[in-house]
Amino acid sequence: MNHSAIRTLTLGMQPMLNRIPRPVLSFACQGMVSGISFIASFLLLHYADKSEYTTFVLFLNGYALLASLQNALWLQPLITLSGKMDAGARQQAIHRGIWLSLIIAVFGGVLFAGYRQLTLGAGWFNLATMLFLASFAFLLVRDANRSAWLMLGQLPGLFLHDLAYLLLFMLLAAIGWYLKSLSMSLVIMAIAFPGLMSLFARPRAGRVDGAPAIVRLDRDFAAQVWSCARWALPGVLVTWLFSNGYWFYLDTVQGKAMVAMLAATRLFFTPVGLMIQGWAGYYRPVFSQLEHQGLLQQKRALVRRQALVCSGVVLLFVLALLLLTLYPAALPAYLPPASFIPLVLAWGSYFLVQWLRNILSTAMLADAGGYKIVFKAGLTGAVLFYLLFVPAGYLSRQLVLCPLILCLAELFILTMLWRPVFGAKRND
Repeated sequence: MNHSAIRTLTLGMQPMLNRIPRPVLSFACQGMVSGISFIASFLLLHYADKSEYTTFVLFLNGYALLASLQNALWLQPLITLSGKMDAGARQQAIHRGIWLSLIIAVFGGVLFAGYRQLTLGAGWFNLATMLFLASFAFLLVRDANRSAWLMLGQLPGLFLHDLAYLLLFMLLAAIGWYLKSLSMSLVIMAIAFPGLMSLFARPRAGRVDGAPAIVRLDRDFAAQVWSCARWALPGVLVTWLFSNGYWFYLDTVQGKAMVAMLAATRLFFTPVGLMIQGWAGYYRPVFSQLEHQGLLQQKRALVRRQALVCSGVVLLFVLALLLLTLYPAALPAYLPPASFIPLVLAWGSYFLVQWLRNILSTAMLADAGGYKIVFKAGLTGAVLFYLLFVPAGYLSRQLVLCPLILCLAELFILTMLWRPVFGAKRND
């Protein structure tokens, strides 16, 4: 689906899509994309062995690392500065983002090949390496375009793009299921390769009102990007290590069976994870606009409202999952209610605190000066987590310890960010 096709469909569906509230449309877009990972994980959980499922979990976490690098080096600084950019500068930035995605994908392919070399003794160049490299490339290009649509506020176009992506994935997955060949490789191809259309369907920046300060991507612009990225880059690396790196440690000290069990439990919270991503995708530009307009009181009021709403959503979701224990057949055979309930409560607490922390960090990142504060808070939380979890994971096989220690570290980060958002006395 090329750009003109998406533009034609968007214009035809514009009246209907305009009736949908923007936050709801953003959530729907993120739901389609993140829902694909949920469906893929569910399929492999039931149709593949634990070894393939664990490798798939590691693939997703490896992709999360590369997406974090992409976000720190370009996407997040671009959103922070977008309120000061004219249409030409925005369009040029979108184009450069595609090339950066491809460079990061090659870096990811090298990292994956090195990991297989160290753990399995596999060669550097093989079919698995090429599959992962190509998949990283298509997924990162997709993410670059999705971020551009969000930055430009063109949610109808993003909705149609994500809908086409979802339909292509479902078609490929259905073919694999019909042919009884739902392997890890086929599922990864179904996830990544529909992203090929993102190379041809790119958003276009419209007219910008006022007199933007940034009209070209020159050295001054690069310096402004770096002023954000120099703290965002180590920040997202710490965040990935904190939120995703422990899977590799668990795989080493407890084995693939334990990784599969913990990952299967967290899989139930995929809808909450996609809601957090959808929330952040919509509200990052909103917070950025409020910051650049000097509306700091409104920004703080928005933080308070969103904290209440998001807390209610997570609590209702946890209650719904607990009701599943009334129907044990709905749970995997290796997750009886006695194991399922404490894990649901632990993961629910973690996602609740994580969403609240995400609200505060998003508010902080609306200003370039907030990157350093968010980085320091994340680094402190990650150090605390691994100081507690490394010995706990080695000495104990109680899976509930992992989400509980994660929750504790997230709570510590939240308290560090609360004062910069609400305690500082700034002129409004």
